[in-house]
Amino acid sequence: MKPKWLERLPDREQLRQSPGLRWLGPLIERPWLWRMDRRSVARGVALGMFFGLTIPFGQGLFSGAAAVLFRANLPTAVVTTFISNPFTTPAILLAGYLTGSVLLGHPAREPFSFDDGRAWMEKLSAVGEPLVVGLLVLATAAAAASYAMVHLYWRMAAYRRYVRLRAVTRS
Repeated sequence: MKPKWLERLPDREQLRQSPGLRWLGPLIERPWLWRMDRRSVARGVALGMFFGLTIPFGQGLFSGAAAVLFRANLPTAVVTTFISNPFTTPAILLAGYLTGSVLLGHPAREPFSFDDGRAWMEKLSAVGEPLVVGLLVLATAAAAASYAMVHLYWRMAAYRRYVRLRAVTRS
């Protein structure tokens, strides 16, 4: 039985008729974009995590393009980008800045306090390099971890099904 939220997602025909996606045409019809197997879903989740943590705007577009390129599951790639949202973005940016500061050997400052209005551009440029490095490291680690976790979860679910089936056939 499908979860109710999964039933509300648009199907291929609705996506093909969408004005923003109409230009993709037959590409949306590719079966490998919609395949729900272990490798395809794991690739989609990893791509969504990577682009969701690195790109502040338009993550779904970049994640979807990468899903087409890497033959990943398109819906999971786009939905996973919602890891960054207005509630999680400040924590993600702070973690990225602190990680980048440690890796580059920069002293960690108060990264996002802009007390005087004149110097905010200089402060923003000082935060830029550690932030970019930190976000790339965190995104790569999160993508690798999520890829491994999807594979592990999938194998555990298959093993549980096997044990249940075996118990039924023995009784």
